[in-house]
Amino acid sequence: MTPTLLDGAMGTEIQRRGIRTLLPLWSAHALLTVPNLVRQIHTEYVEAGAQVLTAATFRSTRHTLAKTGLEHQAEDLTRLAVQLAREAAAKAPFGQSVRIAGSLAPLEDCYRPDLTPTDDILRREHRAQAALLVAAGVDIILVETQNTIREACIAAELALLQDAPVWVSLIPKDGQTLLSGEPLEDAVRAIAALQPDAILVNCCPPQVAEEAVQVIQEHWDGLSGVYPNFGKPKDETDTAFSHSMTPDAFAEWGAKVLAGGAQIIGGCCGTQPVHVAALSQVLRQTPLSI
Repeated sequence: MTPTLLDGAMGTEIQRRGIRTLLPLWSAHALLTVPNLVRQIHTEYVEAGAQVLTAATFRSTRHTLAKTGLEHQAEDLTRLAVQLAREAAAKAPFGQSVRIAGSLAPLEDCYRPDLTPTDDILRREHRAQAALLVAAGVDIILVETQNTIREACIAAELALLQDAPVWVSLIPKDGQTLLSGEPLEDAVRAIAALQPDAILVNCCPPQVAEEAVQVIQEHWDGLSGVYPNFGKPKDETDTAFSHSMTPDAFAEWGAKVLAGGAQIIGGCCGTQPVHVAALSQVLRQTPLSI
């Protein structure tokens, strides 16, 4: 099958353009203050060739918004995020189909698996947000950046109750281990048992993602994919990344991963529209039968 091209980062791209995206709201700040910029970034990813846009719902959950007294805006901000992505998708050139994914992220810090809430909280909040995403009109629920098997499985299970395809993406510490320290193989097996539409890894350096997706392919016969980051910035205001790559280098890496069997590819933190455009060029120049 022809590979699917995801977009790149939203939160760090907002940050790179001079807008504050401090925790806990992260990209939800932009929904509240500069929604036109969110739409513009989506549009640039469409122009770069992205076939899937991930709406800026990473932190539009009631759980996160409650930390700043804005929990009553969860539905409105989730709908706004999906609407902005949908408006950008509508600008795609004739013949370019663009789907909208709704991000269903860990309830707490992506890099702190020790903060994962209890099962009761996970079930309540992920059930509510998955329903909001589908009501807002997403084409895919993207259960992403999951750092524990427990939350990944609960979020995936509840997403699968909705009427939409579900992709599940894990955040590995290295090529063999989830950020929680649990074996990546165990995570893939647990998620595979739920039968989502795809299993991916994201928010890890390209070299880690390349090894980790091979583990997915060893234990999962369905669609697999990667969208790596360029490392972690020093703090929430930093825009320099420890594993930054030029668009050409990123495209070279992407070609290798696609040749290895990945069917979905894109970028996470630190990647920009130019990196997605470079991947798009790879897809156009290298017909792949996967």
